Amino acid sequence: MRSVAQAFEEFLQRIELTDAEREKASIQQKVVRDRLRQHLSGFQRDILSGSYSRRTAIRPLNDIDIFIILDERFHRDVYPPSPPEECLKKVQHALGQAYPNKEQARIQGRSVNIEFTGTGIGYDVVPAFSVSGGVYMIPDRGRQSWIRTDPERHRAVCQAANERAGSKLNPLVKAAKRWNYENGRLLRSFHLEVMAYDAFKAPPPSYQEGLRALFAHLADAVTRARPDPAGVGPNIDAGMNSEERGRIQKALREAAGQAQRAVELERLGRTEEAHSLWRGLLGADYPEKGR
Repeated sequence: MRSVAQAFEEFLQRIELTDAEREKASIQQKVVRDRLRQHLSGFQRDILSGSYSRRTAIRPLNDIDIFIILDERFHRDVYPPSPPEECLKKVQHALGQAYPNKEQARIQGRSVNIEFTGTGIGYDVVPAFSVSGGVYMIPDRGRQSWIRTDPERHRAVCQAANERAGSKLNPLVKAAKRWNYENGRLLRSFHLEVMAYDAFKAPPPSYQEGLRALFAHLADAVTRARPDPAGVGPNIDAGMNSEERGRIQKALREAAGQAQRAVELERLGRTEEAHSLWRGLLGADYPEKGR
């Protein structure tokens, strides 16, 4: 039987993207970007954004965010303050030309999604216009307006938080995302991640202690509005009401309590019982069933 520390290491490996998955994703996203360049004029440059670029994505990898920066001189018809949907439709049309034999790309809130059955990966293409200093305007159908964002600043904030935690934050965020997935996706992935950025001022002593502390931190943090970590866009949790916050806080408190009991059982040498609690929290990817 593995120790709890060994089981956590294996669990984190299981939810991590494999080298083969990363290679396939890397090749395919480059093809998507290159094809889109051929069918969308005024394509200045593109960057990877989202959890894949911040290295907080977990398996299965369902989508990769591709941020495309457009030259306003070529797109005055869809430049802000034009309706956000018009810009998204233009990208949808370009993807249709790039992939004429595929099912039509799907317009979402701030992006256009195209899926590939071969790899099982979808790509969320986010059109953007540069403002200044790494800040961009992107369409938001939900608000029927354009919002500001800075994906490169998001990545820098994530990296700084991970460094403060001795490179343990990203793995802990992935573990919390797996819990979130196992519990019906109570939280948006980015919201969970952003709340975690200020969870640790120093490295936690272990992954299991760290996850216990992270659940407790998230249970407190979810009750408060969460600003954009880049400081330029709307709150990350905009639209979340008090009832939702209370329901999610209850689930996070229960997770923190279960994690606390698992840590205590491990200290008492009752490893199998600790395994059972961790598997109950994290699902079948946790390799020890316990009893």
